[in-house]
Amino acid sequence: MNEITNRPNNYLVLSILSTIFCCWPLGIPAIIYASKVNTKFAEGDYKGAQIASNKAKSWTIWSAVVAFVIWAIYFGFVGFALFAGLSTR
Repeated sequence: MNEITNRPNNYLVLSILSTIFCCWPLGIPAIIYASKVNTKFAEGDYKGAQIASNKAKSWTIWSAVVAFVIWAIYFGFVGFALFAGLSTR
């Protein structure tokens, strides 16, 4: 069997940062999957470690994207309110 012996990236630091600074409901699954990567790799489950790594990456990216969209909408409303308030004077 020709297995991949390089440990996949666990994205744990990025998962934690996305949980703290972005969207915690999406960051928590990212942390869970990130914590499974090293365990699965140590058990010899290379495919499972790669799958957990990919899922951790996906959840981290989605957390950042959702946070960006929410902040863009928020600042859009604030900007619109400021513009509307300044244009009535």
